[in-house]
Amino acid sequence: MINIREAGTADLSTLREIGCQTYREHFSEIWSSDGISDFLDQDFSPSALESSLNSLNQVWLVASDEGGKVVGFSKINLSKPVPIIGEVGLELQKIYFLKSEAERGYGKQLLSYIYDLAIKRGESLVWLDVLKTNSSARRFYASLGFQERGEIPFKTDMAEIGMMVMVCQLSNNTLPHHASIAS
Repeated sequence: MINIREAGTADLSTLREIGCQTYREHFSEIWSSDGISDFLDQDFSPSALESSLNSLNQVWLVASDEGGKVVGFSKINLSKPVPIIGEVGLELQKIYFLKSEAERGYGKQLLSYIYDLAIKRGESLVWLDVLKTNSSARRFYASLGFQERGEIPFKTDMAEIGMMVMVCQLSNNTLPHHASIAS
């Protein structure tokens, strides 16, 4: 079981540290070492994080284990248009956990929290984009009610990869039937 809370500016250094660590753990193979450093220096810079944490349209969530250790995080954007289809919903822009914390059901717990947050904020859907080559993540999201809607471009300094846009409709103010299953 994880504890989930909204992050504030006091969490800036924690988010920078865990963001850089988890991104490197999961995606270092698609970047050169200079490329990933440049990307992380921009994406998780103190000024970018501070601006995002102070935004009314973005919410950062911190996930901690039962001992209080931060094991993951998420960044969501409220009422954002979905590429390809144009509908508006909550975008799950980032959801990362330490590799050492994989296979513990934390992703399902955090997604259930995000679905509930989306419903409370009046969003009709949750959407995300995931690397086209990341078949295990695509299967995971599909098992939780997400459907693939199409591909958008994405490239690193080493390769053009592409991202798959996935959407989960939140109908009748209820969670998708798989989302409420804690594991």
